[in-house]
Amino acid sequence: MRLLVINDVSTVWGGATKVAMRCIEAATSAGMECTALVGDDGAGIRARFPQVQVEALGEKPLREGAHPGDVFSRNFNGRAYRALGRLLSGGSQDMIVHVHGWSQILSPSIFHALARHRANVVLTTHDFFLTCPNGGYVNYQRGDICHVKPLSMSCLASNCDKRNYLHKLWRFARSLTQQGAGEAFWSRIGVILAHEAMEPYLRAGPFRNFLTLRTPAEPLSRNGRVRAWDNDRILYLGRMTWEKGVRTLAEALNATGSPATLIGQGPLLREIRQALPHCWVAGWLEDDEVARIASETRYVIMPSRMPEPYGLVAAEALMCGIPVIVSSNALIAEEIARNGAGLVFESGNAQSLAEKIALMRSDDLVRHLSDGAFAYARKIAPTWSEWSGRIVDIYTGKTRFISQ
Repeated sequence: MRLLVINDVSTVWGGATKVAMRCIEAATSAGMECTALVGDDGAGIRARFPQVQVEALGEKPLREGAHPGDVFSRNFNGRAYRALGRLLSGGSQDMIVHVHGWSQILSPSIFHALARHRANVVLTTHDFFLTCPNGGYVNYQRGDICHVKPLSMSCLASNCDKRNYLHKLWRFARSLTQQGAGEAFWSRIGVILAHEAMEPYLRAGPFRNFLTLRTPAEPLSRNGRVRAWDNDRILYLGRMTWEKGVRTLAEALNATGSPATLIGQGPLLREIRQALPHCWVAGWLEDDEVARIASETRYVIMPSRMPEPYGLVAAEALMCGIPVIVSSNALIAEEIARNGAGLVFESGNAQSLAEKIALMRSDDLVRHLSDGAFAYARKIAPTWSEWSGRIVDIYTGKTRFISQ
């Protein structure tokens, strides 16, 4: 049995690529022959897995700056289509294809190539691009969750894109290209959900086979359980973008006068630095420095405006006993509240967040929530070892998808 992993990039900057690399690691450890198709230069995989055959396009993601040709190539990347066709032409009946990210470089062309072959295809949902043109079920112009049916006339008329309506039309066209791979193809692939609450959002599409495999989490701190109630540091860890809720966070921190540490890159980094002169808005930091900061943290805030598919940062905080304040839009919010592992505020409501920040000044409350966080973290996600065994079982057919 052979595994072909497909992902936009080979260097780990986000969760999707981290999981893709773990898939290769699990499969090679199980003795499977592995190949990877990536849109960048492939250096990240070649350095980490020299035994893996890499087909690399050498292109750059859209987030690093688009050029006019991307209007066509990121809708249907002909080079990706032909490269994948070559990889599948040698015989695909004994091949498992695992798709991760495609929206930045590879484009929906890969699904058209896959539809022409008989390989078994599984796809992990790291976002909502399978059904939603802007990938987030968010109306960026209004600042709330979008409940319009994807690819309907109402969806076409909705100016929901974070940039402008013309860009929304381009995204809509790309989703139509994606859908054009055919219902017969989409209904046979296996969809791996990063969180079970993602499934209702994906039922709008032609998908029939689902399975939940939560992404493993590793503790933010490397020094065991954190005595959060003895600490003062408030921590945000994530991209500096509107959908991650950093503007809501800034407004709440200013309203309460609370100092905080904000770690992460993104287009709003400069704006947030100017908005929070009393906070340390660090930008990107090395993992060792993040771990050190985590050991000094009282609680983590995850203020997402979008339906956060999982909330890995929250899980990583809980694993070392750091409670969290999460947005009501996070799919993990309900279980955090139910297990006494943190507080939930109304998404996009800075006053609601400020009220929760004020409550967390109580050492007794923080200690209570820390106990709940540490206890619940043992159940929130599998370990990487458990996850690796389960992903190999999916590849080998020992674990089967549930058909709807």
